[in-house]
Amino acid sequence: MSDLKIALIVLGTLIIAGVLVYNWLQERKLHNEVSRDFIVPQKDVLADDFYIDTDAYVEKELAGVSGKMKAAAHSISVKKTSEVAIAEPVIAVLDDNILNKATIQADVKTFTPNKAPLNEPAENAFFSSTDMQTQLQQESIVKADLLPKTQGIQANLPTVIHPQIDLTAILYATKSISVGEMQALKTTIADISLSTMLHGLDNEDKWHLLSESAPSANFKQVACSTQLADRGGPIAKNLLNKFQFAVEDSGLTLNAHVEWQGSGDALQRAIELDQFCIEVDQMISVHLAQTDTPIHGTKFKGLAEANGLTLSADGKFQYMSNGKDEPLFVLIDTNNQPFTAENLRTNVLKSVTFQIEIPKVTNCEQVFNQLIMLAQKMATSLNARLVDDNQRLLGDLQIEKIRQQLKVIHATMVARGIMPGSPASMRLFS
Repeated sequence: MSDLKIALIVLGTLIIAGVLVYNWLQERKLHNEVSRDFIVPQKDVLADDFYIDTDAYVEKELAGVSGKMKAAAHSISVKKTSEVAIAEPVIAVLDDNILNKATIQADVKTFTPNKAPLNEPAENAFFSSTDMQTQLQQESIVKADLLPKTQGIQANLPTVIHPQIDLTAILYATKSISVGEMQALKTTIADISLSTMLHGLDNEDKWHLLSESAPSANFKQVACSTQLADRGGPIAKNLLNKFQFAVEDSGLTLNAHVEWQGSGDALQRAIELDQFCIEVDQMISVHLAQTDTPIHGTKFKGLAEANGLTLSADGKFQYMSNGKDEPLFVLIDTNNQPFTAENLRTNVLKSVTFQIEIPKVTNCEQVFNQLIMLAQKMATSLNARLVDDNQRLLGDLQIEKIRQQLKVIHATMVARGIMPGSPASMRLFS
Protein backbone atom coordinates (compact mmCIF):
# COMPACT_ATOMS: atom_id res chain seq x y z
CA MET A 1 0.00 0.00 0.00
CA SER A 2 1.41 3.34 -1.01
CA ASP A 3 1.84 6.31 1.27
CA LEU A 4 -0.84 8.24 -0.66
CA LYS A 5 -3.55 5.66 0.01
CA ILE A 6 -2.66 5.56 3.73
CA ALA A 7 -2.91 9.34 3.95
CA LEU A 8 -6.34 9.35 2.26
CA ILE A 9 -7.68 6.68 4.62
CA VAL A 10 -6.51 8.59 7.69
CA LEU A 11 -7.97 11.83 6.36
CA GLY A 12 -11.33 10.21 5.66
CA THR A 13 -11.44 8.68 9.14
CA LEU A 14 -10.76 12.06 10.74
CA ILE A 15 -13.53 13.72 8.73
CA ILE A 16 -16.10 11.07 9.73
CA ALA A 17 -15.07 11.29 13.38
CA GLY A 18 -15.36 15.10 13.27
CA VAL A 19 -18.92 14.93 11.85
CA LEU A 20 -20.01 12.47 14.55
CA VAL A 21 -18.55 14.64 17.32
CA TYR A 22 -20.24 17.75 15.91
CA ASN A 23 -23.65 16.06 15.73
CA TRP A 24 -23.31 14.82 19.31
CA LEU A 25 -22.48 18.30 20.58
CA GLN A 26 -25.50 19.86 18.76
CA GLU A 27 -27.85 17.19 20.14
CA ARG A 28 -26.61 17.75 23.67
CA LYS A 29 -26.98 21.52 23.36
CA LEU A 30 -30.59 21.19 22.14
CA HIS A 31 -31.44 18.78 24.95
CA ASN A 32 -30.17 21.23 27.58
CA GLU A 33 -32.21 24.10 26.12
CA VAL A 34 -35.42 22.09 26.12
CA SER A 35 -34.89 20.96 29.69
CA ARG A 36 -34.19 24.51 30.82
CA ASP A 37 -37.26 26.06 29.10
CA PHE A 38 -39.76 23.43 30.14
CA ILE A 39 -41.59 24.35 33.39
CA VAL A 40 -43.67 21.77 35.19
CA PRO A 41 -47.14 23.26 35.97
CA GLN A 42 -48.05 23.56 39.62
CA LYS A 43 -51.68 22.65 38.81
CA ASP A 44 -53.39 20.45 36.30
CA VAL A 45 -55.92 22.76 34.61
CA LEU A 46 -57.79 19.80 33.18
CA ALA A 47 -58.16 18.07 36.54
CA ASP A 48 -58.75 21.09 38.81
CA ASP A 49 -62.00 23.13 38.93
CA PHE A 50 -62.05 26.37 36.92
CA TYR A 51 -62.82 29.52 38.92
CA ILE A 52 -62.78 33.25 38.17
CA ASP A 53 -63.32 36.03 40.63
CA THR A 54 -66.08 38.04 38.85
CA ASP A 55 -66.26 40.75 41.54
CA ALA A 56 -62.56 41.49 41.22
CA TYR A 57 -62.81 41.52 37.42
CA VAL A 58 -65.73 44.04 37.40
CA GLU A 59 -63.95 46.32 39.90
CA LYS A 60 -60.83 46.24 37.74
CA GLU A 61 -62.76 47.10 34.54
CA LEU A 62 -64.69 49.94 36.21
CA ALA A 63 -61.49 51.41 37.52
CA GLY A 64 -60.02 51.30 33.99
CA VAL A 65 -63.07 52.98 32.39
CA SER A 66 -63.10 55.73 35.02
CA GLY A 67 -59.44 56.44 34.46
CA LYS A 68 -59.87 56.60 30.66
CA MET A 69 -62.82 58.99 30.91
CA LYS A 70 -60.92 61.31 33.22
CA ALA A 71 -57.95 61.29 30.88
CA ALA A 72 -60.18 62.00 27.86
CA ALA A 73 -61.97 64.86 29.62
CA HIS A 74 -58.65 66.35 30.65
CA SER A 75 -57.36 65.99 27.07
CA ILE A 76 -60.38 67.83 25.62
CA SER A 77 -60.16 70.68 28.16
CA VAL A 78 -56.48 71.45 27.64
CA LYS A 79 -56.39 71.35 23.81
CA LYS A 80 -56.74 74.57 21.86
CA THR A 81 -59.83 75.16 19.74
CA SER A 82 -57.78 75.55 16.58
CA GLU A 83 -56.17 72.17 17.08
CA VAL A 84 -59.35 70.12 17.65
CA ALA A 85 -61.88 70.45 14.85
CA ILE A 86 -64.63 68.32 16.42
CA ALA A 87 -64.10 69.07 20.11
CA GLU A 88 -66.06 72.33 20.04
CA PRO A 89 -69.33 70.98 18.55
CA VAL A 90 -69.05 67.93 20.82
CA ILE A 91 -69.45 70.17 23.85
CA ALA A 92 -72.03 72.42 22.17
CA VAL A 93 -74.57 69.69 21.42
CA LEU A 94 -74.92 68.62 25.04
CA ASP A 95 -78.31 70.31 25.48
CA ASP A 96 -81.68 68.83 26.31
CA ASN A 97 -83.29 69.85 23.00
CA ILE A 98 -81.04 67.55 20.96
CA LEU A 99 -80.62 64.69 23.42
CA ASN A 100 -84.40 64.42 23.94
CA LYS A 101 -85.26 64.15 20.24
CA ALA A 102 -86.02 60.63 19.06
CA THR A 103 -85.66 61.43 15.36
CA ILE A 104 -83.90 64.32 13.63
CA GLN A 105 -84.79 65.12 10.02
CA ALA A 106 -81.89 66.35 7.87
CA ASP A 107 -82.65 66.81 4.14
CA VAL A 108 -84.14 63.44 3.12
CA LYS A 109 -82.25 61.25 5.57
CA THR A 110 -83.47 60.32 9.04
CA PHE A 111 -81.13 60.17 12.01
CA THR A 112 -82.20 58.20 15.09
CA PRO A 113 -80.13 58.60 18.29
CA ASN A 114 -78.67 55.36 19.61
CA LYS A 115 -80.92 55.06 22.68
CA ALA A 116 -82.75 52.09 24.10
CA PRO A 117 -86.53 52.57 24.45
CA LEU A 118 -87.70 53.61 27.90
CA ASN A 119 -89.51 50.33 28.43
CA GLU A 120 -86.52 48.20 27.40
CA PRO A 121 -83.12 47.76 29.07
CA ALA A 122 -80.08 49.09 27.28
CA GLU A 123 -77.88 46.47 25.65
CA ASN A 124 -74.66 47.84 27.15
CA ALA A 125 -74.51 49.00 30.74
CA PHE A 126 -71.16 50.75 30.33
CA PHE A 127 -69.67 52.89 27.56
CA SER A 128 -66.05 53.67 26.95
CA SER A 129 -64.92 57.25 26.41
CA THR A 130 -64.40 56.45 22.71
CA ASP A 131 -68.04 55.31 22.31
CA MET A 132 -69.32 58.41 24.07
CA GLN A 133 -67.17 60.73 21.96
CA THR A 134 -68.32 59.02 18.74
CA GLN A 135 -71.97 59.43 19.77
CA LEU A 136 -71.46 63.13 20.47
CA GLN A 137 -69.68 63.62 17.15
CA GLN A 138 -72.61 62.03 15.28
CA GLU A 139 -75.06 64.37 16.99
CA SER A 140 -72.92 67.38 16.11
CA ILE A 141 -72.84 66.29 12.45
CA VAL A 142 -76.64 66.01 12.39
CA LYS A 143 -76.92 69.48 13.87
CA ALA A 144 -74.70 70.83 11.12
CA ASP A 145 -76.84 69.10 8.46
CA LEU A 146 -79.89 71.06 9.62
CA LEU A 147 -78.44 74.22 8.09
CA PRO A 148 -80.13 75.29 4.83
CA LYS A 149 -78.53 73.96 1.68
CA THR A 150 -79.22 74.84 -1.96
CA GLN A 151 -76.01 74.01 -3.79
CA GLY A 152 -76.31 70.83 -5.85
CA ILE A 153 -79.99 70.26 -4.94
CA GLN A 154 -82.50 70.22 -7.79
CA ALA A 155 -84.89 73.12 -7.32
CA ASN A 156 -88.65 72.84 -7.67
CA LEU A 157 -89.10 73.69 -11.35
CA PRO A 158 -92.24 74.45 -13.38
CA THR A 159 -93.82 71.27 -14.72
CA VAL A 160 -93.30 72.28 -18.34
CA ILE A 161 -89.53 72.43 -17.84
CA HIS A 162 -87.73 69.11 -18.26
CA PRO A 163 -84.30 68.72 -16.59
CA GLN A 164 -83.07 66.42 -19.37
CA ILE A 165 -84.09 68.74 -22.21
CA ASP A 166 -83.77 72.28 -20.85
CA LEU A 167 -80.93 74.32 -19.42
CA THR A 168 -82.48 76.29 -16.57
CA ALA A 169 -81.25 79.04 -14.28
CA ILE A 170 -83.05 80.04 -11.08
CA LEU A 171 -82.74 83.69 -10.03
CA TYR A 172 -83.11 84.07 -6.24
CA ALA A 173 -83.89 87.73 -5.64
CA THR A 174 -83.39 89.74 -2.47
CA LYS A 175 -86.51 91.75 -3.40
CA SER A 176 -89.60 91.11 -5.49
CA ILE A 177 -89.11 90.93 -9.25
CA SER A 178 -91.81 92.66 -11.27
CA VAL A 179 -93.28 91.54 -14.59
CA GLY A 180 -91.63 94.57 -16.20
CA GLU A 181 -88.20 93.43 -15.05
CA MET A 182 -88.90 89.94 -16.37
CA GLN A 183 -89.95 91.45 -19.71
CA ALA A 184 -86.61 93.24 -19.88
CA LEU A 185 -84.85 89.93 -19.27
CA LYS A 186 -86.91 88.26 -21.99
CA THR A 187 -86.06 91.05 -24.43
CA THR A 188 -82.36 90.59 -23.73
CA ILE A 189 -82.55 86.84 -24.32
CA ALA A 190 -84.77 87.24 -27.41
CA ASP A 191 -81.89 88.94 -29.21
CA ILE A 192 -79.98 85.64 -29.06
CA SER A 193 -82.54 83.91 -31.32
CA LEU A 194 -83.24 81.08 -28.89
CA SER A 195 -86.52 79.54 -27.83
CA THR A 196 -86.74 80.37 -24.12
CA MET A 197 -89.28 80.16 -21.31
CA LEU A 198 -89.61 82.53 -18.35
CA HIS A 199 -91.57 81.61 -15.21
CA GLY A 200 -92.09 83.52 -11.98
CA LEU A 201 -92.64 81.99 -8.54
CA ASP A 202 -95.15 83.87 -6.39
CA ASN A 203 -95.40 83.99 -2.60
CA GLU A 204 -97.66 80.91 -2.65
CA ASP A 205 -94.92 78.89 -4.37
CA LYS A 206 -96.80 78.67 -7.65
CA TRP A 207 -95.07 79.12 -11.00
CA HIS A 208 -96.56 81.43 -13.61
CA LEU A 209 -95.53 81.72 -17.25
CA LEU A 210 -94.55 85.29 -18.03
CA SER A 211 -96.94 85.60 -20.96
CA GLU A 212 -99.84 84.55 -18.71
CA SER A 213 -98.95 86.76 -15.71
CA ALA A 214 -100.83 89.87 -14.67
CA PRO A 215 -98.95 93.15 -15.34
CA SER A 216 -98.94 93.98 -11.62
CA ALA A 217 -97.60 90.59 -10.48
CA ASN A 218 -94.40 90.27 -8.48
CA PHE A 219 -92.26 87.19 -7.96
CA LYS A 220 -89.64 86.04 -5.49
CA GLN A 221 -87.88 83.70 -7.96
CA VAL A 222 -87.54 83.53 -11.72
CA ALA A 223 -86.83 80.43 -13.80
CA CYS A 224 -85.20 81.08 -17.16
CA SER A 225 -84.71 78.10 -19.47
CA THR A 226 -83.79 77.22 -23.04
CA GLN A 227 -83.93 73.95 -24.93
CA LEU A 228 -80.57 72.22 -25.39
CA ALA A 229 -81.39 70.39 -28.63
CA ASP A 230 -84.11 69.64 -31.16
CA ARG A 231 -84.43 67.89 -34.51
CA GLY A 232 -82.13 70.52 -35.98
CA GLY A 233 -79.25 69.49 -33.70
CA PRO A 234 -77.69 70.67 -30.43
CA ILE A 235 -77.63 74.30 -29.37
CA ALA A 236 -74.70 76.21 -30.88
CA LYS A 237 -71.82 76.96 -28.53
CA ASN A 238 -71.84 80.71 -29.19
CA LEU A 239 -75.59 80.95 -28.59
CA LEU A 240 -75.26 78.94 -25.40
CA ASN A 241 -72.53 81.25 -24.12
CA LYS A 242 -74.62 84.32 -24.98
CA PHE A 243 -77.62 82.88 -23.14
CA GLN A 244 -75.60 82.12 -20.02
CA PHE A 245 -73.97 85.57 -20.07
CA ALA A 246 -77.33 87.30 -20.52
CA VAL A 247 -78.83 85.46 -17.54
CA GLU A 248 -75.82 86.17 -15.32
CA ASP A 249 -75.85 89.84 -16.32
CA SER A 250 -79.57 90.07 -15.58
CA GLY A 251 -78.90 88.50 -12.19
CA LEU A 252 -76.48 91.34 -11.39
CA THR A 253 -78.99 93.92 -12.57
CA LEU A 254 -81.75 92.44 -10.40
CA ASN A 255 -79.39 91.85 -7.47
CA ALA A 256 -80.32 88.17 -7.64
CA HIS A 257 -78.29 85.03 -7.05
CA VAL A 258 -78.18 82.84 -10.19
CA GLU A 259 -78.10 79.09 -9.74
CA TRP A 260 -77.88 76.81 -12.78
CA GLN A 261 -79.75 73.54 -12.59
CA GLY A 262 -78.26 70.20 -13.60
CA SER A 263 -74.72 68.87 -13.46
CA GLY A 264 -71.98 68.74 -16.04
CA ASP A 265 -71.05 70.95 -18.95
CA ALA A 266 -74.13 72.36 -20.69
CA LEU A 267 -72.66 72.00 -24.18
CA GLN A 268 -71.77 68.36 -23.55
CA ARG A 269 -75.31 67.76 -22.28
CA ALA A 270 -76.66 69.26 -25.51
CA ILE A 271 -74.45 67.02 -27.64
CA GLU A 272 -75.48 63.90 -25.70
CA LEU A 273 -79.15 64.88 -26.00
CA ASP A 274 -78.75 65.28 -29.76
CA GLN A 275 -77.19 61.80 -30.01
CA PHE A 276 -80.15 60.42 -28.07
CA CYS A 277 -82.54 62.13 -30.49
CA ILE A 278 -80.78 60.60 -33.48
CA GLU A 279 -81.04 57.16 -31.89
CA VAL A 280 -84.76 57.20 -31.10
CA ASP A 281 -86.20 59.63 -33.66
CA GLN A 282 -87.47 56.93 -35.98
CA MET A 283 -90.49 56.72 -38.28
CA ILE A 284 -92.38 53.60 -39.31
CA SER A 285 -93.67 53.50 -42.89
CA VAL A 286 -96.04 50.85 -44.23
CA HIS A 287 -97.11 51.11 -47.87
CA LEU A 288 -100.21 50.05 -49.75
CA ALA A 289 -99.14 49.47 -53.36
CA GLN A 290 -101.48 48.75 -56.24
CA THR A 291 -101.41 45.41 -58.03
CA ASP A 292 -103.04 44.87 -61.39
CA THR A 293 -106.07 46.69 -60.04
CA PRO A 294 -105.57 50.46 -59.65
CA ILE A 295 -106.50 52.25 -56.43
CA HIS A 296 -109.34 54.64 -57.20
CA GLY A 297 -109.23 57.83 -55.19
CA THR A 298 -112.95 57.91 -54.46
CA LYS A 299 -112.97 54.39 -53.04
CA PHE A 300 -109.78 55.05 -51.10
CA LYS A 301 -111.23 58.20 -49.52
CA GLY A 302 -114.43 56.40 -48.54
CA LEU A 303 -112.50 53.52 -46.88
CA ALA A 304 -110.20 55.91 -45.03
CA GLU A 305 -113.05 57.96 -43.59
CA ALA A 306 -115.05 54.84 -42.73
CA ASN A 307 -112.11 53.61 -40.60
CA GLY A 308 -111.74 56.80 -38.54
CA LEU A 309 -109.28 58.77 -40.69
CA THR A 310 -109.98 62.45 -41.38
CA LEU A 311 -108.51 64.62 -44.11
CA SER A 312 -106.62 67.59 -42.64
CA ALA A 313 -105.85 70.96 -44.19
CA ASP A 314 -102.26 69.91 -44.98
CA GLY A 315 -103.48 67.11 -47.27
CA LYS A 316 -102.96 64.13 -44.92
CA PHE A 317 -105.42 61.63 -43.53
CA GLN A 318 -104.98 61.60 -39.75
CA TYR A 319 -105.96 58.99 -37.19
CA MET A 320 -106.63 60.98 -34.05
CA SER A 321 -106.93 59.87 -30.42
CA ASN A 322 -109.47 61.22 -28.00
CA GLY A 323 -108.22 64.39 -26.34
CA LYS A 324 -104.97 64.48 -28.32
CA ASP A 325 -103.87 67.28 -30.62
CA GLU A 326 -101.33 65.10 -32.39
CA PRO A 327 -102.41 62.18 -34.61
CA LEU A 328 -101.40 58.64 -33.71
CA PHE A 329 -100.49 58.02 -37.34
CA VAL A 330 -101.11 59.54 -40.76
CA LEU A 331 -101.88 58.28 -44.25
CA ILE A 332 -100.20 60.19 -47.08
CA ASP A 333 -99.50 59.89 -50.77
CA THR A 334 -96.22 58.03 -51.26
CA ASN A 335 -95.05 60.78 -53.63
CA ASN A 336 -95.76 63.39 -50.91
CA GLN A 337 -98.53 64.99 -52.96
CA PRO A 338 -101.24 66.44 -50.67
CA PHE A 339 -104.65 64.83 -50.85
CA THR A 340 -107.61 67.02 -51.76
CA ALA A 341 -111.24 66.12 -52.23
CA GLU A 342 -110.98 67.18 -55.89
CA ASN A 343 -107.96 65.13 -56.94
CA LEU A 344 -109.19 62.07 -55.04
CA ARG A 345 -112.42 62.23 -57.03
CA THR A 346 -110.65 62.20 -60.37
CA ASN A 347 -107.29 60.47 -59.87
CA VAL A 348 -105.98 56.94 -59.47
CA LEU A 349 -103.38 56.24 -56.76
CA LYS A 350 -100.36 54.02 -57.25
CA SER A 351 -99.27 53.83 -53.62
CA VAL A 352 -100.16 55.33 -50.24
CA THR A 353 -98.15 55.25 -47.01
CA PHE A 354 -99.05 54.86 -43.33
CA GLN A 355 -96.57 56.65 -41.02
CA ILE A 356 -95.92 56.69 -37.25
CA GLU A 357 -93.49 59.05 -35.54
CA ILE A 358 -92.35 56.81 -32.70
CA PRO A 359 -91.26 59.44 -30.10
CA LYS A 360 -94.62 61.22 -30.38
CA VAL A 361 -96.75 58.18 -29.53
CA THR A 362 -97.36 57.14 -25.93
CA ASN A 363 -97.69 53.42 -26.67
CA CYS A 364 -96.11 52.94 -30.07
CA GLU A 365 -96.50 49.15 -30.11
CA GLN A 366 -100.24 49.36 -29.53
CA VAL A 367 -100.60 52.09 -32.16
CA PHE A 368 -98.52 50.03 -34.58
CA ASN A 369 -100.90 47.10 -34.11
CA GLN A 370 -103.85 49.39 -34.89
CA LEU A 371 -102.07 50.63 -38.02
CA ILE A 372 -101.33 47.10 -39.25
CA MET A 373 -104.92 45.97 -38.74
CA LEU A 374 -106.25 48.99 -40.64
CA ALA A 375 -103.65 48.66 -43.42
CA GLN A 376 -104.41 44.97 -43.91
CA LYS A 377 -108.14 45.69 -43.98
CA MET A 378 -107.75 48.43 -46.59
CA ALA A 379 -105.31 46.33 -48.62
CA THR A 380 -107.92 43.59 -48.87
CA SER A 381 -110.66 46.00 -49.86
CA LEU A 382 -108.50 47.80 -52.44
CA ASN A 383 -106.86 44.60 -53.75
CA ALA A 384 -103.48 46.14 -52.87
CA ARG A 385 -100.24 44.79 -51.45
CA LEU A 386 -98.77 45.57 -48.04
CA VAL A 387 -95.04 46.32 -48.60
CA ASP A 388 -92.06 47.92 -46.86
CA ASP A 389 -89.80 50.75 -48.05
CA ASN A 390 -88.03 48.36 -50.44
CA GLN A 391 -91.33 47.22 -51.99
CA ARG A 392 -90.99 43.79 -50.38
CA LEU A 393 -94.10 42.05 -49.08
CA LEU A 394 -94.64 42.73 -45.39
CA GLY A 395 -95.38 39.41 -43.74
CA ASP A 396 -95.86 38.33 -40.13
CA LEU A 397 -92.12 37.80 -39.57
CA GLN A 398 -91.24 41.32 -40.74
CA ILE A 399 -94.05 42.81 -38.66
CA GLU A 400 -92.79 41.03 -35.53
CA LYS A 401 -89.27 42.39 -36.12
CA ILE A 402 -90.70 45.91 -36.22
CA ARG A 403 -92.48 45.28 -32.91
CA GLN A 404 -89.19 44.27 -31.27
CA GLN A 405 -87.51 47.43 -32.54
CA LEU A 406 -90.34 49.51 -31.10
CA LYS A 407 -89.82 47.93 -27.69
CA VAL A 408 -86.12 48.83 -27.75
CA ILE A 409 -86.80 52.46 -28.67
CA HIS A 410 -89.51 52.76 -26.02
CA ALA A 411 -87.20 51.35 -23.33
CA THR A 412 -84.40 53.72 -24.39
CA MET A 413 -86.64 56.77 -24.00
CA VAL A 414 -87.99 55.63 -20.64
CA ALA A 415 -84.45 55.05 -19.35
CA ARG A 416 -83.54 58.60 -20.40
CA GLY A 417 -86.50 60.00 -18.49
CA ILE A 418 -88.24 61.31 -21.62
CA MET A 419 -91.53 59.47 -21.94
CA PRO A 420 -92.80 58.83 -25.48
CA GLY A 421 -95.78 61.01 -26.34
CA SER A 422 -95.22 63.33 -23.36
CA PRO A 423 -95.24 67.15 -23.77
CA ALA A 424 -91.45 67.14 -23.35
CA SER A 425 -91.09 64.57 -26.11
CA MET A 426 -93.44 66.53 -28.38
CA ARG A 427 -91.34 69.64 -27.82
CA LEU A 428 -88.04 67.83 -28.36
CA PHE A 429 -89.12 66.16 -31.61
CA SER A 430 -91.13 69.02 -33.09
